[in-house]
Amino acid sequence: MTQPVDSSILHEIVRVIESRRKVPEKVVVKGREYQLTYLEDHQRRLEEALQRYDADRLNMLYGQLASKIKYQMLRRVPARAIAEPKPVKKVAAAKPATAKQVSKSKAKPSKPSRKPKPTSAAGKKAAARPSRARPQRAAARRK
Repeated sequence: MTQPVDSSILHEIVRVIESRRKVPEKVVVKGREYQLTYLEDHQRRLEEALQRYDADRLNMLYGQLASKIKYQMLRRVPARAIAEPKPVKKVAAAKPATAKQVSKSKAKPSKPSRKPKPTSAAGKKAAARPSRARPQRAAARRK
């Protein structure tokens, strides 16, 4: 059984064809992007009717559009994921740990990374002022 085509998608396809004089491969409806696939040679027939300015044939092809098209909603990728791909960690082959390696890893915990230096004027002023929490932390380290 075939899925009925949403009428808003059909209306958007017709609107794009009428305005751009081109058969679209993708349309955006209600903020969602859809990939379009035309069955048989329907897309070619639409393009021929557009070139010939044949309104009757174009209207006939619009009427068949619901049965001659399939669509699929495209997945949206957040802009952040496109701009900053995550680094891929390399997995080393499993080696048995020696006693020295185990003792070194347990002896020294890693230091927390430093904060990046502020670049704005307000950030520089804040960095210049000593924090009230720092003397307490220093006293705690000495103990």
